[in-house]
Amino acid sequence: MVWIARHGDLLIRNTKEIPSNLKPTDTVIIAEGEKTGHKHQLRGSVTVYKQEPDALYFEVKTSAELVHQEHKTIQIPEGMYMVQQEREFNPFENVRRVVLD
Repeated sequence: MVWIARHGDLLIRNTKEIPSNLKPTDTVIIAEGEKTGHKHQLRGSVTVYKQEPDALYFEVKTSAELVHQEHKTIQIPEGMYMVQQEREFNPFENVRRVVLD
């Protein structure tokens, strides 16, 4: 079954596995606003895996929730998930960049 959620500028979808080259982190914050300081933060029994510049996954051991000061809280069931940050393309500069909160 496919599970997909949108949380501000983040797209979260379930995945069958977490790439073996990713390292677990010691944080539950999956994105921070550059200007506001707001955070997309997981609550519950979770492990976040990251590799720069933009590979971000997390595993929920039981149920968890994703919270942010400006968005509705999302309940996330047990499983493995991939996070994709929204991007924008500027055709005048021929540049693609990550959208920041």
